Amino acid sequence: MKSLIMIVCFASAIIQTNAQDTTKQTIKTIIDSKHFSFEPINMTTGRGGIKQLTPGYFFEVNGDTLKTYLPYIGRAYTAPIKPSDAGFNFTTTDYTYSTTQGKKNSYIINLKTKRNVNSMEFSLTVYGNGNAYLTANSSDKDPASYNGKIKVKK
Repeated sequence: MKSLIMIVCFASAIIQTNAQDTTKQTIKTIIDSKHFSFEPINMTTGRGGIKQLTPGYFFEVNGDTLKTYLPYIGRAYTAPIKPSDAGFNFTTTDYTYSTTQGKKNSYIINLKTKRNVNSMEFSLTVYGNGNAYLTANSSDKDPASYNGKIKVKK
């Protein structure tokens, strides 16, 4: 009986390790393909407040196109012309994309874009379980960060 328990424990450890490797490889494949979407669950403002978000916000990379629709709460150094431009709400093909291996089976994606006179930098850290952390830095706003999930873009 004791040896049966040992065999079951050993087999489950092997299965779990293989599942983690598969998930890690899936995340790497998604990131390399540049076809994914980040869906935020909550955001942290520059002053430390946490706000739960309703569904519908996104940060999408679709090949050569970057599309964002993210809310922003914080200090802006210039006022937007249209109130709908208050958040990070734009589509562009003029951006750079680079990835690096992070700690604890994570990947860090750095995106930089130049929109009109405002430069923007995004850093997306994706973990092996699909959770992700996005930081947004703009030349005319305080930084904001978002927690959420990464999904395959179909």
